[in-house]
Amino acid sequence: MPNENDRLPQGDLLLKMDKACMSTRDLVARNPVEPDHWDGYLVAQAWPFVTALYSGVEQALKMLLMTADPELTVDEVRKQYGHNLSRLYSALSPEDAEHIELHFREHRSLFEFLQQHDECATAEKFITHINGAREAKGHEWWRYTLLDPDLKPPFTEPWTMCEVWQAVCCRLWTRRSDQGRPCERLSQRLLLPLRRIAEHTPSALMSDLRIWMSHVDGDDLAAWVDLLVKSSRGSMDQVHAPEALRGDLDKMAQRAIERLSGRMAIPDEELLLLPASQRDRIQADRQFANPDEQMLLRRVQQTDRDLTWDPHTGEFRWAGVSSTGYSEAGQSGPAE
Repeated sequence: MPNENDRLPQGDLLLKMDKACMSTRDLVARNPVEPDHWDGYLVAQAWPFVTALYSGVEQALKMLLMTADPELTVDEVRKQYGHNLSRLYSALSPEDAEHIELHFREHRSLFEFLQQHDECATAEKFITHINGAREAKGHEWWRYTLLDPDLKPPFTEPWTMCEVWQAVCCRLWTRRSDQGRPCERLSQRLLLPLRRIAEHTPSALMSDLRIWMSHVDGDDLAAWVDLLVKSSRGSMDQVHAPEALRGDLDKMAQRAIERLSGRMAIPDEELLLLPASQRDRIQADRQFANPDEQMLLRRVQQTDRDLTWDPHTGEFRWAGVSSTGYSEAGQSGPAE
């Protein structure tokens, strides 16, 4: 986080954009849009989020264009692009667009319903879809859909809009030479518990750790899912990493599972020592599960059908059978 002395006007605007993005993302995660018998109810639930997310994505893209070309003014960008998200996205440099596409590919790899629709195949296609395709009136249709019964806005997925907005914010931060941050795409956010292992890894293992982590950062998060599966099954000998590193990876996988399950909650007596705003945030976080994390847990179960997530204990239980013929579901006894 930049210190007070380094906050140039542009940096201050970027901090506001970043805060707006994260706050909206939290609200969407805590208020999922639930299906209902009446289709209009879906629109009514999603309306506050989608209209806000349109504005967030639009302003972030405009800020990115202005960052790339300091000569552009707010008025010029407003007159040239209006609310047309597709035109804004097509005006990005190839490097900026590829950064956003990398975020989107990782996000899409977690969610099966996104993989089933061609309009969600890339960030560019998704933006074109929510923009209203050729008519480019998606923003206007959504804004007035509660007033006009004839409007049929292109339905969207608020959580995916959150990811697009966050991807643009990430690119804005990485473009700033004075306050640059490393890219914070989905794999890196979900892998935060693993990345912290580097602080305690013996120097002799650092090279091996970097090699394994570079593999984990694949677009489909396959190596991370594979690690969670093998750690839950007690099959760490099958992880493609040096034996000396596997113990640390196993510990990190278990800590990540604990984090995903919410069992690593701060004791109530420690909560009382925190500022009220921070305490309220932590308590609210206990009440919801991040959709990305939910889907990561589901991916683990889909990879090995014998793994069952126990929400009461925050653990995976494996119903497989070992070579000795005993069930390894919590090491509970002989298989039937």
